[in-house]
Amino acid sequence: MEKNDITVQDILGQDGLLARHLKEFEFRSSQMEMALLVHSAIREKKHAIVEAGTGTGKTFGYMVPVILSGKKTVISTGTKNLQEQIYFKDIPLLEKATGLSIDAMIMKGRRNYLCLHRYHQYFAQASLIKNETGKIRKRLEDWIATTEYADRAELTWLADDDILWDALSCPSEQCLGAKCMHLDECFLGRLRSEAARCRLIIVNHHLFFADMKVKRSGFGEIIPRFQVAVFDEAHSLEDIATAYLGESISTTQITELVLDLEKELKQAEEGTIKGVKNHLGTLRTGAETIRMFFNDGEDKGGLDPGVIATIKEGPGLRIREALKSIAEKLEAEEGGAPAFQSLLNRVAGLAHSLDQILSEREANWFRWYERRKKGVTLFASPLDISDRMKELLFDKVKTVVLTSATLSTGGTFDYIRSRLGLPEHALEGICPSHFDFKTQTLMYIPRDLAQPGKATFGPEIARRILEILERSKGRALVLFTSYHNLNLVHRMLEGNIPYPIYRQGDAPRSALLESFRNDIHSVLLATSAFWQGVDVPGEALSCLIIDKLPFDSPGEPLVAARIEAIRDRGGNPFMEYQLPSAIISLKQGLGRLVRKGTDRGILSILDVRIMTSRYGKFFLESLPRIPLTHELSDINRFFEKEKSHAPQALEGHIKC
Repeated sequence: MEKNDITVQDILGQDGLLARHLKEFEFRSSQMEMALLVHSAIREKKHAIVEAGTGTGKTFGYMVPVILSGKKTVISTGTKNLQEQIYFKDIPLLEKATGLSIDAMIMKGRRNYLCLHRYHQYFAQASLIKNETGKIRKRLEDWIATTEYADRAELTWLADDDILWDALSCPSEQCLGAKCMHLDECFLGRLRSEAARCRLIIVNHHLFFADMKVKRSGFGEIIPRFQVAVFDEAHSLEDIATAYLGESISTTQITELVLDLEKELKQAEEGTIKGVKNHLGTLRTGAETIRMFFNDGEDKGGLDPGVIATIKEGPGLRIREALKSIAEKLEAEEGGAPAFQSLLNRVAGLAHSLDQILSEREANWFRWYERRKKGVTLFASPLDISDRMKELLFDKVKTVVLTSATLSTGGTFDYIRSRLGLPEHALEGICPSHFDFKTQTLMYIPRDLAQPGKATFGPEIARRILEILERSKGRALVLFTSYHNLNLVHRMLEGNIPYPIYRQGDAPRSALLESFRNDIHSVLLATSAFWQGVDVPGEALSCLIIDKLPFDSPGEPLVAARIEAIRDRGGNPFMEYQLPSAIISLKQGLGRLVRKGTDRGILSILDVRIMTSRYGKFFLESLPRIPLTHELSDINRFFEKEKSHAPQALEGHIKC
C-alpha cells in the first residue's frame, strides 16, 4: 500500500490499521484530533502548537501525518530516551501495523561519534602503548571494522564516565573538515550523507540548536535542510535555545587549549615553538586572574559594568592579544601538523566568544558568570529569544509543530507564544488527556500548614509528609524546589518509616529510578532534575508529593534579569513570566503520577498559597479536573478503595 492511498483515519481510527494489528493499541479521540491538526498544518504550510495531555499518544499523533506527508522532517525531542524510543520502538510498531517502509534515522551530537583522526592521533602516542591500552585498542579496532556510524552507545563495555571517549570524539571546533586525511572514511560524513537521503531524522533539542548555531557560521553542521520540524517536549525549548543563541567562555576552556597547544608543539618546528610558546603563559595567567575575580562572591550572578571593564582592560585584553598572535602563527604554518587547523578553529572560537561577552550589548542581552569546581564561566545570554526564533526557525521552515503535555496556562498558549516568538497565524489545539483523573486520582492540599518562607514551613511539611507516607505505604515520589527542604525532610524521615528512602545525589539518576521502580514501597526524594522525564507506571508511584509551588528562584541571574527587563518595559513580570512558568512546571510534576490507564494515585501539594492567594486559582484552573480534599483521612479511604475504584465513597469531602 502506498502512502498516498492511506489517510490519518485509516491508521489511527477506531477500526484502523493500528487497532487491527496492535493488541495494545486503544483508540483515542484526542490523538485523532491532534493528528488531523498536524496534518492540516503540513498541508497548509503553517505552524502549529498542540498540548497533548498525558496518555494522548502524542508520538503517533504527529508521526502518522508526518510520515504520510512524505515531507523531509526533523523530529526533535527533549531527551535522548524519547529519541531512542521513537526510533527503536514507535517506528517499528508503525511499520509492522501499516506495512509502510519508514525511511528514518537517528542523529545525536558530534561527541557521540568516534573521530578517526583523533583515534589514530591518540594511539600514536608511544607513551600510551601499554598492555591495557593495547587491549582497548584491539577492541576498538574490531568495532570500527563493523560499525556503521561509530555511535558511542554501541560500546556497552565502555563506562559512561570513561575519559577515553573525550579523546576519541570531536566537537565541531576541533574538526579538520576538508583538510582531514580520513575525510573519505569519516563516520560523521557517512552519517550526514545518509541523513540527506532519509525523509525522517530524529534528533534532540540540544543537537538541533547547536546545529542551528553552527549553520550561521557555515561550517560543521550535520543536520541536512528540511521542510517540517516537530518539537516534542517543547516546554523545555526556551532554556535550551537561550543557551545556544548566547555566548560563553570558561577559564577551563582556555587552560585546556594551552595544554593541547603544548602537546602539539612538541612535534612542531623550533620556530613555531618560540612563536607560540611565548604566549601560553599569558593565556594561563589571564585565565587564573579571571578565576580569582570571583573567588569570594556568590556561585553565580550578574556581571556589573565595573567588573566587565576591569576584565576587558586587564586579563581579557591580554588573552585576546595572545589568541590573536597564536592564530597568526598557526595560520602561517603551511603543511604543519593537521591538528594545527583544529587548534586554530578553537583559538578563533574563543576569541570570538570573548569579544561577544566583553563588548557592549543591546538592552536585550544579559552578561553573567557561574563559578564551577574547576573554573569560572562567563556568559552573554539573550533575555528574549522570540525575535531570533522567528528569524532563524519560524521564518525559514515551512511547518514547525510544537507539542508537549504542558504548554498552555489558563487554557491559552499566550505565554509560550510570547516566549518563543510563534507567529499569530499558527494553528493550535488542546487535546485533553486520555486518562480519567476523576476516578484515578485524588488531590490533597492541606489548609493548616505554614506558608513557604516561614521558619516553621520545613519542619511542618516534614511531619505532614511522614503522615502521608504512612497512609500511602511508601510508594511515593517527593519533589522539592530546594535541596534545603529535601535534606531537612530526609533527616526527619530516616529511621521513622519502615520503607527504603532514596535521595537524589546518593546515586546516579538512572540507578535511583531503577531502585525506586523495583522496590514497590520505597520513597524517592528529588529536586528539579526529576520534575520531568520520569516514567514510573504502576504501583511503585502511587503518591506524588510537591513541597511548594515551583516558582523559578529570583536568585537565578537569568530569571532576575528577565523579571527586570519585563518591569522596565512596563509589563507585569509576575503575571507574564513567573506565574505561567510555575504553572507549566507544576503540570510537568503532575505528569509523573499517572502514566497509564490503570494507574491510581494521590497528588499532594503542601503549599497553602494555592488555596489562599489570588493567583492560586490560576494553578488549579490549569490542572486536569481532579477531585480535591483537605482531609488526610480521605487519603486512607482512597487507598482502601484501590481495588474497587469507587470514587463515590469519597463524596462529601471532595470537590473538583
